[in-house]
Amino acid sequence: MTIDRTATLANWMDAPYHRSAFQRVREITPTELIARGADVRRLERDSRPLDHVTFADRHGRTTTWAEHLASSWCDAVCVLHDGRIVDERHLGTMHERRPHLLMSVSKSVCGAALGIAVGRGRLRADDLVTDVAPEFAGTSLDGATVRHVIDMTAGTDFVEDYDVYVEADAAVPLIDYEIHAGYRPLHGRQPLGTLGHFRTYGTAFPHGARFQYRSPLTNVAARLIEVVEDLPYPEIVARDLWGPIGMEHDADVMLDPLRHPVVEGGMSCTLRDLARFGQMYLDDGVVDGRQVVPQAWVADTRDGDDVCAAAFEAQEGGNHDGWSMYRNAFWVIERGQVFSGLGIFGQYCWIHRPSRTVIARFSTYPTAFPEDLSAETLRGFTAVAEHLAAHPG
Repeated sequence: MTIDRTATLANWMDAPYHRSAFQRVREITPTELIARGADVRRLERDSRPLDHVTFADRHGRTTTWAEHLASSWCDAVCVLHDGRIVDERHLGTMHERRPHLLMSVSKSVCGAALGIAVGRGRLRADDLVTDVAPEFAGTSLDGATVRHVIDMTAGTDFVEDYDVYVEADAAVPLIDYEIHAGYRPLHGRQPLGTLGHFRTYGTAFPHGARFQYRSPLTNVAARLIEVVEDLPYPEIVARDLWGPIGMEHDADVMLDPLRHPVVEGGMSCTLRDLARFGQMYLDDGVVDGRQVVPQAWVADTRDGDDVCAAAFEAQEGGNHDGWSMYRNAFWVIERGQVFSGLGIFGQYCWIHRPSRTVIARFSTYPTAFPEDLSAETLRGFTAVAEHLAAHPG
């Protein structure tokens, strides 16, 4: 199948153009390489028949794993059980060497990089942002801590509503941010970049009062890592994660018009490398006997604390998903047991500790966040994990 190259910066996040565009971000927008290391962590194969695994689809009917993948705009999926590949599929134009946009699963990579910097003593989660990086003095982060930033409980005033994708109105904060971040054409505007745009935000509530999902905060977290490590973010990820984990392929991250990395959603990598990242978290941060991400940080990510859980419950509109919290740039679905990186249009790095299952999935859902389709996908993950636990092979 030939890949479609009709997508441009003006339409690449719209269906149907995004299906090919998410596989060739390097052709559409500037990127910076995230280099792999010299050694590749091999993943053994232990293929299992999963096509027949059943669960409820978004219409309330029974579907199978095979039917779900065929009808849910899946681009690729890899299932690991006990660190072995039990199911791997590249659909359409995807193949094992082709990177795919992670969208907000990119945030989880940033969370891991931050955990490594904390483990080295470069900074602490309770440090004030302005003590780490005085450049943020006078912004909405005055008085905020690193913890407030990575857990999205800082009081920064920014509304992230994906229903606005239908209109793409530049007056909407999210769309205006995406213009200055490089996701959309500037159309003659003077570029602010991700960090410059952040400086225009006010303060909406006291730091720590509640969780509110705001992607630009992750760019701040990445900037804090750059400051304490004195290296560009892509080099930090290559040195501290991509090399030590034993990734198979180079990754990359988008650059805004001012050449700053678009950390909150601009990273691309291959499917198995995303699965390796999830497996590292399942294994308490250890890869082949080497501690990559501190064990304490991994435990804190999946377990969180009562303060974080309370902030999640206090989110505007309430906790309608029934999940546990947002911690260190992961969504904790079941505290201590199930957590995931999640990205719009259907990107997942899902970790299920009870069954020792990791599922990496790339998708191009027809809209940014179709709640019914996302819920179906997560039900499918759970059904597969439970099947693997019941039939270990």
